[in-house]
Amino acid sequence: MDSNRLDELLRSVLKVHETEDQLIIGLDFGTTFSGVAYAFPNSNKPDLVSILDWPGLEGHRQPKVPTVISYDRKDRSTFTWGAQKHKNEKIEGIKLLLDIEQETPIYLPASNTAAELKRLGKPAVEVAADYISAIYKHAMGRIESKMPADYLQMCQKKFVLSVPAVWSDKAKDTTLKATTLLNTKLATINSRWYKALAHAKIGDAFVLCDAGGGTVDLISYEITALSPHLELKELVPGKGGMAGSLGLNRRFEQAVKDVVGEDQFYHLRKTKGFEEAMLQFDRTIKTAFRGTADEEWYVNFPMANLQDDPVNNIQANCWNVKGDTLKRIFQPLITDILRLVDDQVNLVTVKRMTENHPKAKEIKAIFLVGGFGSSEYLKQCLEAAHANIQVIQPHDAWSAIVKGAVLSQLPQQASITSSVATRHYGVSAMSAYIEAEDSGQTKKRDHYTGIDRVSKMTWYIYQGEDLKRDQKLIFPFYRSLDEGYSPQALIFRDELIQCEAIQPAKHPKEGVTKTNCVLTSDLTGVDVSHFKTKTTAKGAIYYDVYYNLAVTIEAAVMRFSLEIDGKEIGSVTAAYE
Repeated sequence: MDSNRLDELLRSVLKVHETEDQLIIGLDFGTTFSGVAYAFPNSNKPDLVSILDWPGLEGHRQPKVPTVISYDRKDRSTFTWGAQKHKNEKIEGIKLLLDIEQETPIYLPASNTAAELKRLGKPAVEVAADYISAIYKHAMGRIESKMPADYLQMCQKKFVLSVPAVWSDKAKDTTLKATTLLNTKLATINSRWYKALAHAKIGDAFVLCDAGGGTVDLISYEITALSPHLELKELVPGKGGMAGSLGLNRRFEQAVKDVVGEDQFYHLRKTKGFEEAMLQFDRTIKTAFRGTADEEWYVNFPMANLQDDPVNNIQANCWNVKGDTLKRIFQPLITDILRLVDDQVNLVTVKRMTENHPKAKEIKAIFLVGGFGSSEYLKQCLEAAHANIQVIQPHDAWSAIVKGAVLSQLPQQASITSSVATRHYGVSAMSAYIEAEDSGQTKKRDHYTGIDRVSKMTWYIYQGEDLKRDQKLIFPFYRSLDEGYSPQALIFRDELIQCEAIQPAKHPKEGVTKTNCVLTSDLTGVDVSHFKTKTTAKGAIYYDVYYNLAVTIEAAVMRFSLEIDGKEIGSVTAAYE
């Protein structure tokens, strides 16, 4: 997609009018399915509306549309998307390529998405931008059909995009490049959930399991206030993995291949019958399967011309799938999800016990949302594993995330007051060498002061630390400049370092610490009166420039600014490499 077209589209979203009327538009950009919801927050009881009509799904209303895009082979600016009829190769699972740090479980068959993008010659971020632009334009068209055009034009528009709670900062930044606006999947409490929390009390804890198409995210909260509105704080760092239902689709496809044989499968996967069978598995079997051995499902491959095979239960283009076969397809992903939930429950319990919390051993509920979160089998497995915790599966679990994105921007709804750092953040600086602490590290002589220095870490955010929403953290830096420095010398590059070890490293170390992002600070417009004049031992004049990089903790991202003498001045940009 032409970046100018995306900029023009988003400028129209961001244009501020002289009115208090607002339109909040939430997008859940998912691995397998995506959805849009919206609300006009000015009324006393704003209606939360999901887009239910999609191109290619005429006559079938649902809150999500497939996250699929297919480009014209001759014109890459032309494409079909969602449930539209695709004449060329489909690109699926594009969202997963926005976070290349996520490890793919060995039980998942390989995906050809990366190879298809390479053939297409388009980076993942541009493909994501094309899809997001298409779904946004369609949603706006549906909203416009319900409202007077003049009123809609007058409204201020706020665009909210959900992201996985466990995504890396780089992945969030990549998504930001595709959409330019970002919020968080952390504020995902659906309005109907309040009924489930109606008897909840301050101090109650619960775990949110968002089992989607590509990833499964775990995050936990404690209720800190009930009035005037629900307030929550995050308890422990969020965890997650690639155990989403896309893996079920791939494993089911592999099972079909194993049953019909490679030769037949080569032709079968190109037929409409195979597409219909995959839809049947995705829309019906996947959510309704209960895990019992006596279950039977009849998967049809219309007009596929499959050879009858009584041994493998194939007859008349129909595969009789037994419960045991489905259980084998589900089991690796169910096992992974149970492990993730167990880890989260244990972390919450341990933390609250160390704090002598009066409800340390009690977790009120596990909320199961997302597309895979609608699975009856997954719910039963969680109930069996955590018999003393209520597992709540909202009836609209599939659309809970996108509705939560909108709700997070409405007044008097649930708000998240603090989050928990998932890793250590700090900076490396040349500090005075101390033999007892720095033995074995490479020393460097400071030509200004004549003392030996060594690269040493200073950590400002620690893994597991509670971070208040909108909290500002100060990272102090300084540079020394020779007399007669050039303006270019006032553009500084500093690395924000991260570490995921339990105990953060004292010195930069390959494989333990790594660059989170590179911060470029531009001080060329700063008055020289802020600089301190110094003299070396040899009488040469130089300048010390002291400045702070301020980090503000927002909903899903860190915002950086530059401060000197306590005032925001100059500029700073972050590049995730």
